[in-house]
Amino acid sequence: MKHSPLFSIGLTIFLLIAFLVPDHLQAQFIKIDTSFYSPSLKEIRNVTVFLPGEYYKDQAQQYSTIYYLHGWGGNQESLNSSLLRLNELLESGTIRPVILICADHSSLPFGSGVYVNSVLTGNFEDYAAFDVVDWVETSFRAIPEKNARALFGQSLGAYGAFWLGIQHKDRFRVISAHAGQVNNDVWMPAVRLMLMLENEDPPYYYDFFGFNSEDPMVIPGFFTKSMFLAASGFSPDENSSQTFINPRIVEYPFNEWGNLIDSVYNKWKAFDIAQSIGDLNPSDSVSILFGCGTNDETMAYFPNLRLKDSLIYHELSFEFLSHKGGHAMPDVFLNRSMIFIDSLLMHPTVFTGAGRSGRQIEPTAFPNPVKEITTIGLLPGESDISVEVITAAGITLDPAAYSKEIENQKLTLNFRGCRSGIYLVQFRSEIRAGCIKLIVAE
Repeated sequence: MKHSPLFSIGLTIFLLIAFLVPDHLQAQFIKIDTSFYSPSLKEIRNVTVFLPGEYYKDQAQQYSTIYYLHGWGGNQESLNSSLLRLNELLESGTIRPVILICADHSSLPFGSGVYVNSVLTGNFEDYAAFDVVDWVETSFRAIPEKNARALFGQSLGAYGAFWLGIQHKDRFRVISAHAGQVNNDVWMPAVRLMLMLENEDPPYYYDFFGFNSEDPMVIPGFFTKSMFLAASGFSPDENSSQTFINPRIVEYPFNEWGNLIDSVYNKWKAFDIAQSIGDLNPSDSVSILFGCGTNDETMAYFPNLRLKDSLIYHELSFEFLSHKGGHAMPDVFLNRSMIFIDSLLMHPTVFTGAGRSGRQIEPTAFPNPVKEITTIGLLPGESDISVEVITAAGITLDPAAYSKEIENQKLTLNFRGCRSGIYLVQFRSEIRAGCIKLIVAE
């Protein structure tokens, strides 16, 4: 993967002025807009990176990472409006320096992926849990382990934070979720009533494109549309036999008389947070903060309130924050979330060298994906280095198929002539060993 010239110029400028700006500006986040190739989605995706202001002062320092998951209609810019408040938290010392990531999860045909793998919208679960994380940890000095990763989501992103945190409990330490739909048994009866109000008399015809409004702050037909959105992940069917929906590319959970279809709803249950939360147990060390406004327009409050019972039953660590607002995330939740996450993630100074705090720095390659050349940073004094490259089919490449060179504390690998695909690079030295998943792209 190759960054744009503007990205490289931007990094150079930040590096040059890092030691010249006043200390209070060092406490502000550095915002970088860039993109990377997602193997799971097979396309380039946009991402906004917020680096702590001190990032370029100490080239050996590594940081924990918060992955922000935006809501329906959002994109990589969804955290931009919170930058002033985030800067205040960082500058005041309320939170420690941390890397923040907001990747684009938008998708056709309904505006967003729903953070699960789908034949209709794409493998957004793999994209969020692996592609984004792997790219961040090979592109920036992000600590590559569970105790340094947090998920923070709003609305649909709150659902994503719960889903990814449960399904990949070995990869994420913290879940923070505001106003997500987390209990369909409570939510769907309310949705049924709203569908009756949004559509004409039965038999109903649910048309995703059948709503218009001159007010940009209003989403007409929200509940009708939201069922299409959720179905794109939970019950996609590009050959749907349902004649009462448009477009006919999903299995809609309600029939033309407004009744729940059991066969479809049973598919949805596999993705329901209230159902899957039982897959977590206290020994998994996943801490949860979630909350919702009592006046939430999407009727998310009572589903969130009921989720508390399940968390208590399973003896899981959590905090619940209720407020009197609506669906939008208020500052009180943003502040509490950042403080909650900060209290649980690793301190930036913990992971700054081999042997520090008894931890071992895993080898990483940059860039990744790679067109021809990638490098692996070496630790001071590291020697007796060997690498083995294995294809996705488990075949070890002949060393003559690629070249390697060690210079200036870097191991350079040249894959010119190798076919595009996924390779595993097994790295070993006298002080550490690791396996790097490397994407060779054309």
